[in-house]
Amino acid sequence: MREFLRSSWPAWGALLLLVALTGWWSWTRQAPISLQGGLGWDGVDYAAMADQLGRGEAPRAAAPFVYRIGAPALAAWIAPGDVLAGFRWLNGGLALLLPLLLFAWLRRVGLRPATALLLSGLFATQWHAPLRMTPFYPVHADPLLWAFWLLALLGLEWSRAARESRRLLGWSAFALLAVPVREVLLLPILAQAVQGLALPDPGETWRTWGRRLGTEFRWPRLLPLALGLAVFLLIQLWAEPVGRYSFLKTAVLWLWLKSVPHYLHGLCQALGPGVLVLMALGWRRVKLGLARRPELLLWLAGVLALGWLGGSDTERLLYWGAPLFLWLAGLALEANWATLRSRPVAAAAWLGFLGLGQLLSQRMFWLIPDAPGSERLVWPLLTPLSSTGRYLDLWSQHAVPEVAVLSLAQYLLWIAVGWWWGRRLWDLSPQRHGGTETQKN
Repeated sequence: MREFLRSSWPAWGALLLLVALTGWWSWTRQAPISLQGGLGWDGVDYAAMADQLGRGEAPRAAAPFVYRIGAPALAAWIAPGDVLAGFRWLNGGLALLLPLLLFAWLRRVGLRPATALLLSGLFATQWHAPLRMTPFYPVHADPLLWAFWLLALLGLEWSRAARESRRLLGWSAFALLAVPVREVLLLPILAQAVQGLALPDPGETWRTWGRRLGTEFRWPRLLPLALGLAVFLLIQLWAEPVGRYSFLKTAVLWLWLKSVPHYLHGLCQALGPGVLVLMALGWRRVKLGLARRPELLLWLAGVLALGWLGGSDTERLLYWGAPLFLWLAGLALEANWATLRSRPVAAAAWLGFLGLGQLLSQRMFWLIPDAPGSERLVWPLLTPLSSTGRYLDLWSQHAVPEVAVLSLAQYLLWIAVGWWWGRRLWDLSPQRHGGTETQKN
């Protein structure tokens, strides 16, 4: 056990086994969505784009999907003439790779192998994350987005020591390749531009801080962002959107339509009670971790805003911040691990309670019900041992009101009990969380 905790190799092996088993179980047991011939909702547009791009035509589909040409182009290249097979091969292969990329990043930012394994395992088994969602909904663009998302996180770590010329060249190449996949990848490109900038010092005025940033900021770092915006505009000029769409009008619409309960419910379902309780109890370590990495703070703020303004799938949008949320939960857990070990029986019971809530939230033992479906999920969190139900009731914004209210109440109760119980075990002293951050090999 000590060797397992010290070395990454056993953790790599355990994660590979978990990914293989989860992928095998999902692809052999999970039935694909039957809606619109297995294409689902936006899959209809992505399939049409793949067919058009395979014939060398400009993409013509509903906006904003028509601007996301990366995944359809690759699917058409992988399996010419068979769009569904192309997406299955592309997204299935990426889904197997993504938990490994997440583990590599979590290790790179200093988490212990066992902690990184636990958090990567949560990502691999989450029902709406790529590894389990792809067999159900193969024709979508999220797995390729996730690949560039995680590569960008690894790229930020590389940027910390890279020469400025190599940094600009690398991020410019990233912009050229990533923005055609999805426009939200402009967010990590912006994050790299502010990497290394200091947050305001205690007692520093905003004017003084602004002047300091003006002298410290390296303006050439905005070149990849400008290049990415140019690529996005060129795609908009080339693609042929069907119907009228405006990113700004959509954001304003969801600013009005989405409510605090819907957003809170989406956050609970995206992350699960275990992750949220760890972050809440370890908020001092969370604050310290983000203060030392302002680029990740900006990235996280962007994801939180996107979860409200980006569309109806609140959980899916907020889960794009899962690597950052999981990292922060891992920091909090490791900062208090010695305290928990001093009371092993009580800590095991508490961690077991959090773990059970997390497993139930992730539907780790149940398949995804078909869509649209007609049978309601009476207990959306404490799901009975079956895979039946109404698929849309699994989402905060789409669920019928009584199911959404019941689900949110269950989450809040579980989180409240976990937080109250954890306070009796958790070391909340400021001195415990103010030390120097160390890298663990």
